[in-house]
Amino acid sequence: MNSLLKQPIEIAQVKPETFMATFEHSISIASLSEAELLMKKLKFLGLNFDPFAPETSDECQQIMDNLALTEQLKNPYLATNILLRLLDKTEERINYLKQ
Repeated sequence: MNSLLKQPIEIAQVKPETFMATFEHSISIASLSEAELLMKKLKFLGLNFDPFAPETSDECQQIMDNLALTEQLKNPYLATNILLRLLDKTEERINYLKQ
């Protein structure tokens, strides 16, 4: 029972709302080519990343690390929601830049 009380506390974990606000700011200053590349990476994750799988493929892990998504996608119940929101914001930016 004492081992349950001594579990490590995660420090400096960014909340999804904070992460999304930071992402929205960074995408708002992205160029069309940057936004399109980001969309390709996010679509790849959407097709190939299974948040409930015990292992993550090297390609997915590399993209997640590159986009600082690893911590955000650890919770499998939030991962799909976060990924869809990122795709939506990126698509909005691409459409805005193409106008």
